[in-house]
Amino acid sequence: MNIELTTDKALLTLCLEDGHSIVDKQGHIYADRPETPKSDAIRTYLMTHSDGMGKAKGWVPNRYLIERETLTSYLDSMQALFLEKGVEVNSSVGERLTALCQSAVNHGASDIHLEVHRNQTRILLRVDGKREPLLVLSNGESAQRLTSAAGHQLGSYLFQILGKNNFSVRTPMNDRFELSLKIKERVQSVEWRAALMPLDRGFKLVLRCLTSLGQSLTLKGMDLLPMHIQVLKEKVARRSGIVILTGPMGSGKSSLMFALLETIDRTARCVHSLEDPVEFEQTMVTKTLVEPKRELKEGAGVYLDYTFYAHEQLRQDIDVTTFGELRRADTVKEFVRKGETGGLAMSTLHANSAVGVPAIFIEQLDVPASVVASPGLMQLFTHQKLVRALCDCKCAAFDERTRGLYDQANQGEVYKRKIKQLKRVLGEQAHHAYITHPKGCEHCLGKGERGRKLVIEMIAVDDEDRDFFQRRDYLGWKAHLKSKGWPDIREHALHRLRLGQIDILSASEQVDGLAPRDAQSTYQQLNQQLALTKECS
Repeated sequence: MNIELTTDKALLTLCLEDGHSIVDKQGHIYADRPETPKSDAIRTYLMTHSDGMGKAKGWVPNRYLIERETLTSYLDSMQALFLEKGVEVNSSVGERLTALCQSAVNHGASDIHLEVHRNQTRILLRVDGKREPLLVLSNGESAQRLTSAAGHQLGSYLFQILGKNNFSVRTPMNDRFELSLKIKERVQSVEWRAALMPLDRGFKLVLRCLTSLGQSLTLKGMDLLPMHIQVLKEKVARRSGIVILTGPMGSGKSSLMFALLETIDRTARCVHSLEDPVEFEQTMVTKTLVEPKRELKEGAGVYLDYTFYAHEQLRQDIDVTTFGELRRADTVKEFVRKGETGGLAMSTLHANSAVGVPAIFIEQLDVPASVVASPGLMQLFTHQKLVRALCDCKCAAFDERTRGLYDQANQGEVYKRKIKQLKRVLGEQAHHAYITHPKGCEHCLGKGERGRKLVIEMIAVDDEDRDFFQRRDYLGWKAHLKSKGWPDIREHALHRLRLGQIDILSASEQVDGLAPRDAQSTYQQLNQQLALTKECS
């Protein structure tokens, strides 16, 4: 089937908003179901504009059913037609994308989420770790009433004009682009990474800001303890070994890696990073984009993955190698070899704690326990999270005026909960704590919190630790660390609570053990509630 699509802008918009219909140049309608959301509007438009199609008055357009797969292919072509209709359309879509990204910068957002559904486009920003809806674009346009077509136009423009891809909503896509945006009254180029994921009836597009928007990417700027900084610097100064940074997605691992590399004399030592994708540019750090799905030569069966580039690096005289993230056993094998053969190897890993690193290497990534326990190989494990920081409008937790503010805001129960948790985890030191202002201020946009604080745990690996690795005694190792007074991430969170830097509820969202509930009491309460239903019946 070869359908010559209409180029009428109004019809293109109606079809894209509909998501189930297309129209050809003769005015014939093709759809994947008998009735669609915009079928009446499309039919009415065609009948009222029949003269423009050379049709007689009273003409009724024909309607044909086609397969969904065929229809989707033509809908993709319709996206491209928006971009082929000239500077006017491109300009308006480009202005909307710029306004969207400027809004994200103004809110201090790390990510923009566009969810393009059948009848609408939703926009959310991730600010200080939480998603929130974007209400208005920076140019004053409403962000709450965008059509599905608007989302498709943004995607088409982003990938086909700014990026390097042919836009399609049926396959995952990744790209990057730059826009000139205003940051603190100064215009500068801001880089973004775009990732598209198909949905059942649309697609999701996530834009990640890759440019530091005034945040300090240094160890000192991260407000770490002096001993944290000392240990990190000592381990990165080593000539060999392995450093592993762990934490959930969005916990600042890439930022910490950047800060660690900043401490290295990058003239004296060659630093080369393999990343998928490359996140930050850094002076005197050579970075290679790893493309695991791209072949070296078509049909060769050799892919440009971490394993390939790790072999290529052997002839590059490198002192410090960083891998973007360890995911696969073959990648980890090459990574470990780098740490064994006289270079410093650093990478990130998704783990629930620093204590979990050896088990992941041995049990999941198939690195022999004898290798993980090798003298001098494993040097440092860290685990980190980001907790929303209190705004300067914060309130002293135990001040009577604070209780009154919470009562006035109808948050009396929230206040009681915070006080109860503070007493439980801080004891007598709870009176030093601060909590969010229930109504916030103009600086935090009424949230009571602004920015985030890093909380971290680290393990400087020694020979006693390696003995536990060899025996695969992970629970015993954790008990051993505790017996030596090892402060875990919970202790760092408590430290920030005592300093009045974070709110107890925000800290509890990120750090285990700040709102403890043992399993036995949970089961007892469940049984009590189940017993009530038995009595009622």
